[in-house]
Amino acid sequence: MSIIAIIIGAVTGFVSAFFGIGGSSIDTPVIRTFLGLPPLQSLATPLPLTVFTASIAMLAYRKGHLADYRITGLSLITAVPGVVLGSLLTAYIPGKFLMLLTAVVLALVGIDFIVKDFTEKTLVISKPRKKAPAWQILLVAGFISILSGVLANGGGIFFVPAFVVLFRLRIKEAIATSLPLVLILALPGSAVQFALGHVDLATMASMAIGVFPMAYLGAKLDIHTRSKMVMLLYGVTMLVFAVYFFISQLI
Repeated sequence: MSIIAIIIGAVTGFVSAFFGIGGSSIDTPVIRTFLGLPPLQSLATPLPLTVFTASIAMLAYRKGHLADYRITGLSLITAVPGVVLGSLLTAYIPGKFLMLLTAVVLALVGIDFIVKDFTEKTLVISKPRKKAPAWQILLVAGFISILSGVLANGGGIFFVPAFVVLFRLRIKEAIATSLPLVLILALPGSAVQFALGHVDLATMASMAIGVFPMAYLGAKLDIHTRSKMVMLLYGVTMLVFAVYFFISQLI
């Protein structure tokens, strides 16, 4: 049992449930930095825990009836085979490249949190919402799921901004719509990563000890307590850490 892994699970579990994101894209660089796991194990080990954190966050958002289940349902048609394909591709992509790509994604997480309020006001509130055509939803979901499979995450960091920018959903609507996708896509993604031997079971079990109670606590806190300052500080922290992680993986 690793105390550091438990702490990592507790922190990322709380943050994931509190902000309504799966969390595996955040876990990967933290595991690589503080536990020193090989690249592919750092990538895949936290993915199975996404099933739990996404479930908790989904329950928290369910009360608001914010999800657009038409988008969710159509997305699954191409997303499920897409995430399987992407997961299988990890066996053929160099681990170092995947770590650098993860750093880029983490930077996008930070930027997304920094500009969320501006994005919603300029792309959603100021423009009328139109019903997204089915072909567009299928195409977007297929592309995102392949990328999510390659990076061994549930895809929330990609789905949320895509739903806001392309489909004109509000931030909370986009999160609520993406969470069922994250939950479902984490299942085949985890199965493939298990089969490829990329999941460190001991580390995952240690992280789970911290994830379960703290994810529940994060979800229990009122969604409306997330101030703009908290989101800004979180975004800046993620961006700074992403730059550090990118440089450390180049050395």
